[in-house]
Amino acid sequence: MPVTTLNNERIEITERMSTGLRVFLFIIGLLPWMAPYELLIKPGWTGFNLFTLFFLAISLGAIAVSLAFMAGAIFGLNQTLTIDLVRRTITHAYESTVTPLRVRKYSLNQLKSIEIMTHDWDNGPSTYGLKFTFTDGHKTEPGTLESKIEAEQLKEKIEQISRE
Repeated sequence: MPVTTLNNERIEITERMSTGLRVFLFIIGLLPWMAPYELLIKPGWTGFNLFTLFFLAISLGAIAVSLAFMAGAIFGLNQTLTIDLVRRTITHAYESTVTPLRVRKYSLNQLKSIEIMTHDWDNGPSTYGLKFTFTDGHKTEPGTLESKIEAEQLKEKIEQISRE
């Protein structure tokens, strides 16, 4: 769950994936591997027929789901976007399980645009995020906000500071 911290000197948006969640996703990602084992390996298929194609399709789908969960566990980002109002800088720090911590620093003048992104969900209310685009092409969308009004207010505050 992202955390947004606001004070007179800085705005900080932090989004972290806990180790427990990573382990849980990885273990859940291992479970679909039971389908190829139970459907293709355990029965000891010797010939090729219509059932083999059907079970092969199910197994490939299970493997795809498994790889998606495992990739989420391994490549899920921990990131922090810090807007320093005093120094007039934006720092984007991000890392995952397999990539080291990377830090990009920009002046507010290098901020090309801020867009409000809407995330529509099937089973709940929409959430909103801010997408930051910098002059070198780097883009980031840290965290989500519950209301569009909150996103608009944060966007306006950042744009106002960058114009000063």
